[in-house]
Amino acid sequence: MAKLDVCVDPETTYRERVCEAHEAAKLVESGNLIWMPSSHQPPAILAALAAREAELEDVKIRSVHIPNMGWFREDARKAWDLQVQYAIAPDNREALAQRLIDYQPFHMINQHKAMDTRPEEEGPIDVLMLVVGPPDAKGWLCVGNSVWDAVTSARRARKVVVEISAGQPRTCGDSCLHVSQLDAIVEGDRPRLGSPDPDPASFPEVDRRIADHVRSLVRDGDTLQIGLGKHTGALPLLGAFDDANDLGFFSELTVPGTIGLVRRGTITCKYVELNPYHFVSCFAGNSLEDLDYIEDNPFFQLRSYEYTNDPKVIAQHDRMLTLNGALGVDLSGQISVYGLGPTIYSGTGGQVAFHLGAFLSKEGRAVTLLPSTAKNGTISTIVPQFPKGQIVTLSRELADTVVTDYGVAHLLGKSLRERCDQLINVAHPDHRDFLRAEAKRLYWP
Repeated sequence: MAKLDVCVDPETTYRERVCEAHEAAKLVESGNLIWMPSSHQPPAILAALAAREAELEDVKIRSVHIPNMGWFREDARKAWDLQVQYAIAPDNREALAQRLIDYQPFHMINQHKAMDTRPEEEGPIDVLMLVVGPPDAKGWLCVGNSVWDAVTSARRARKVVVEISAGQPRTCGDSCLHVSQLDAIVEGDRPRLGSPDPDPASFPEVDRRIADHVRSLVRDGDTLQIGLGKHTGALPLLGAFDDANDLGFFSELTVPGTIGLVRRGTITCKYVELNPYHFVSCFAGNSLEDLDYIEDNPFFQLRSYEYTNDPKVIAQHDRMLTLNGALGVDLSGQISVYGLGPTIYSGTGGQVAFHLGAFLSKEGRAVTLLPSTAKNGTISTIVPQFPKGQIVTLSRELADTVVTDYGVAHLLGKSLRERCDQLINVAHPDHRDFLRAEAKRLYWP
């Protein structure tokens, strides 16, 4: 990255670095490492890069989501080394299953640790690609409502290439880069994009029941973290927090309805230990209404996930309440987020960090929620034991609270036999007899 120089004339510097997408793509050389933070995949630059396939070799592309620009092919491997990180986007699952892309597991707090401590092995970021908003009068360009590692990765990159999105909201926090720090700027006119909040009436009964059980756990003054997921994402819109007052928020991201809790006065961040009266996350806003609300709003502080996802920072919040989903839980309390068996279906994201942070927080609680069944009720998500090769996300020593559509299981402080009783009580009734028989076989004389 070019050195920050706020003394340059911003307009002149901006015009000097504006170029066409194909010119920006030419900054990539064979053997380079390209880094794209989440939500920062520049479409025009990537299309121009993909068009150079015949002239490039071993270009390493790293991102949480890699759009398919025609490079998910066996015969494209000479040019592209594709690797997704810490979470699996739906349109990358098939490519991963076909082994056309690789997966890198890590916790976000340690994302840059390998390249910082072993640069001779991991190497620096050669080209960082971002999507940013137009510059302000002083030459600052905002990465918008998706900060993630955009700014911290820019500080480690040899070159920073950006594509302008006219609709990118200007946000407060660690969310801007100066025009002097950029090597190439590709102008674009993409409008502001948002996803409307789902109609609460559209959620299935299982989500309503889970939300009702979560409501019973929420206390006035709790600091919330809500993870991304089908069932966690329904909680704000189904009223899981409506009975509480003065909630805080310190999270990786927001799900639909979260910003509405701020507008209605449910989330005030009045009692949070760090950043009081500030809503802290590294991604915020889902709908267009949300994005308009957070724009230039200093109540919302968007920070790098090297800060938001640090268990040491999370644990400094008293009464931290983390709410994250899972695909399966075994009777000993082991929790799986990746999938059942060795197949990778999803990634951990920030779940482990927030679970640990809540586990260490004074009066904190780490809540894992999931429906009691999967595949149209044919299989139980609570199982006696995980199958061979199962990827375990959270060990049983870290088990705290599990919520299903049938109730709340408290595992913290419980023995294996007591955990069996707790989990069987929240399993689907159709599967309880089998689980009891297996529990007796595994844990009783």
